[in-house]
Amino acid sequence: MKQSIFVLLVFVSYIKYGFAQKIQILHTNDLHSHLDHAVHRPYLGGYARVKVMIENFRKQALQDGVGTIAMDGGDFMEGNLYYMADKGKKTFDIFNQLGHDVAVLGNHDYLMAANDLEDILQTYPPSYNLLAANFKINKEFVAVNETIKPYWETVVNGVKVGVIGITLNDLLYKWRLKGDGELKDEVDYTRYYAKLLKQRGNQVIVALTHIGVSKDKKLARNVPELDLIVGGHSHTELHEIVYEKSCNGKQIPIVQAGKFGEWMGRMMLNYDKKTKKVTIEDYKLHPIETPVQDPTILSMINEANEQLNELYGKEWLDEVVGKSFLSPVHVKNEELTWNFFINDSMLEASHSDFSVHTTALSGDNYPVGDVTRRALYNGNPRTFDFDDKFGYFVYTANVSGLLIKLLTTACLNLNVPLYFSGISFEWKKKSNGKYKVWNVRHKGQKIDLFKTYKVSFSEAIVRGGYSISKVVGLILRNGKKTEKSMWQALEEKFQKEGNLYSDYLDRYYRRELALDGRFMERVVVKPQE
Repeated sequence: MKQSIFVLLVFVSYIKYGFAQKIQILHTNDLHSHLDHAVHRPYLGGYARVKVMIENFRKQALQDGVGTIAMDGGDFMEGNLYYMADKGKKTFDIFNQLGHDVAVLGNHDYLMAANDLEDILQTYPPSYNLLAANFKINKEFVAVNETIKPYWETVVNGVKVGVIGITLNDLLYKWRLKGDGELKDEVDYTRYYAKLLKQRGNQVIVALTHIGVSKDKKLARNVPELDLIVGGHSHTELHEIVYEKSCNGKQIPIVQAGKFGEWMGRMMLNYDKKTKKVTIEDYKLHPIETPVQDPTILSMINEANEQLNELYGKEWLDEVVGKSFLSPVHVKNEELTWNFFINDSMLEASHSDFSVHTTALSGDNYPVGDVTRRALYNGNPRTFDFDDKFGYFVYTANVSGLLIKLLTTACLNLNVPLYFSGISFEWKKKSNGKYKVWNVRHKGQKIDLFKTYKVSFSEAIVRGGYSISKVVGLILRNGKKTEKSMWQALEEKFQKEGNLYSDYLDRYYRRELALDGRFMERVVVKPQE
C-alpha cells in the first residue's frame, strides 16, 4: 500500500512539474573526518546531521517532482583523529552511509598512499560514485582502478547529466603517489572529458572538483563545455555563486561549501530543452544544524571512539595537559597565534635555529579551554603512515648559510601559507609567479654564508621536499626524523608554558628580550593570486 502511494505521488508530481526540467544539487566538501561536529561548535555539523539534511532535502524536492544529485567535493578522510580509527576504514565506512551520489577524491583522501587506499576500497567499496579523471594509478592496485572513475552519467527528470571528477595536481601532495601513480593536468583532463560527455549526449556537464576556487576559475575560462563547477579544497564559503566567463563568453557558475561540515549547498538547477541552456533558479548555503541526528551514524561514531580508545587508551587521550585561552574560531580567528605556537614547539623540541610550518597542515582547529591530548592532535591532524599512530614527526636539516636564501625561496614557491620562526626576510612575488627573497636575517644579523644552521620542519615538508624539486631535495638531503612527534612537541610546549593566551606572541617577545636582549623573528607569507 505504501509503495503504491509513493508511486502515485511521484506520478502526480511529474504531471505537475515534469516540464520544468529542474534538478536539485546538494553539495558538501572538505569534511575531513569531523564526524561529531564542526570546529568549536558541538551544535553544528557532524556526519549524523549531514545524513539527515541530505535525506530531508531529497524528500522536499521529491514532493515537487524534482530529482536530486548529492555531491561531495573531496577530502572526507584525513583531518581529525577519527581518521586513525581502524586505519581510515571507519571514517570511510561512515562516509559511505551519508547518502551522496557522487564524490571526487581529494588530496587528503590518498595521502595514506596507494597500498592503504587499496585496502580501504577492498574492505568498503563506495556506495557512491568515486571520481578522479586525472588520478592515474598503477594496474597492480585493482580495487583503486576498478573503483575510481573519470566521470559518471545519470538521468534526472529526463535530463542527462555528466559529472567529471578532477582532483588537485600539486607538488605539495602528488609526491605521495611516486612510484605507484601520478596526477595529470586539471584543465587538460577536464577539457577532454567535457567534450567526450557532450558527444555522449549529456545535456548538463558538471565538474566536481577538489582544486580550490582559483583553479576552478581557470577551468571555467578554459572549458566552455562546462555548465557548473562544484568545488572543494580551498575551504571557501561561497554564499553567492561566483560566475567566471569562459573563452566563448559563457558565464559558468562556481560553488563551494566551506569546510568541516559547517555548510551544505542547495541549488535548484533548471535545464531548458528548447534553448539547451542551464540556469540557476535558486542557491543557498545552509548551516548543517538539525535538531535530529541519524542514530545509525551516531552509533558508528561511538564505535570509532571505542577503536581510538583501544589504540591510544581513553585516559591517555582525555588527560588535560594544558589550558588554552584562545577564542573559538567563529568568535575570533586566532589561527596565527596557534601556528606560531606550533612553530615554536618544533624549534624548541629540536633545539633548532629556526622553523618552518604551513597552515595547510594544521588549520584553525586549535584547542580552546582544557587541552587534552586528543585536542592537541586535532590542532595539527596529520598522519602519513597509519603505523605512525602519533602523526607527523618533527624533522630537522642542517643547511649552510649559502643555501638558506635558496631554501626560503623554495618554500615560498610551494605557494601555500607559511610561518617562519627564528628568521626574517623580505619578499615579493614576481611577474612570472615565482618569489624573490632578500635581506635574510637570524637573531638580527645577516645570515652567515659559512655557518651551518639547524632548521626544523613538520614531516610533510621534508618528505615532500625530496620529490618537489631537485633543488629542494639537495638542500634537505640530510633531513632526518627526530624522536619526537609533533604531538609530543606540542605537549612539551604546553608543559613549559602552562597556558596558551591570546597575547602569546607578545609574551614570548618580552621574555626573549629580557633573557638576551634579542627577540624571535617571525614571518608570515600568504599566497598571492
